[in-house]
Amino acid sequence: MLRLLLFCSLSFAADRYANVAALRADKKEGVDFRVETLDRSSPVTVLAIHGGKIEDGTSPVARRLAGEDWNLYLFEGLRSPARDLHVTASHFDDPAAVALASRSTFAVSVHEEREAGVKACIGGADAALGRRVAEAMRQAHFAAEQPCRRLRGRSPKNIVNRAGSGVQLEMTKDLLDLLNGSAGEMDRFVKAVRGAVQSASTSTKR
Repeated sequence: MLRLLLFCSLSFAADRYANVAALRADKKEGVDFRVETLDRSSPVTVLAIHGGKIEDGTSPVARRLAGEDWNLYLFEGLRSPARDLHVTASHFDDPAAVALASRSTFAVSVHEEREAGVKACIGGADAALGRRVAEAMRQAHFAAEQPCRRLRGRSPKNIVNRAGSGVQLEMTKDLLDLLNGSAGEMDRFVKAVRGAVQSASTSTKR
């Protein structure tokens, strides 16, 4: 089953927690973090596993990508600094996220990376789908690097690639700030990415 996940992950030091279970054992939901899961029975799921104050700006982008029709999963840090709540994508095993993604034909997830400039770096196991997303972004006048050599996201343990292939979108802070600061830029970005996913979905049905 094909999976699409757009992720943006920061390249930081080692995580404090080995997985989500370890994090939950040490932190309190509703105080330190919150989880939102919207299952709309869609073939597409959008995830921001480092949302809220962990990777600031990723949650609003994920919400806009999901719109009113795609599934949505958010894991959000509530307190600053929230860096210690970062669980890397290959270790992110929250059952709600895994279950929602596994029920989807495509998934989209959003993360942040530490690079300068207004751009996105596209990785993941599905190179063809990555190229499709990158081309759609470029046509909408957003800089997109594909394949992403810095953050490849190709590990089979990465949630983006569970039970199928995936595309991981690593977004710079400058790009996240641009999108969250301008309704027009956000609309243009969302239209491009959603269009690429919908185009891929149509191709798989032929």
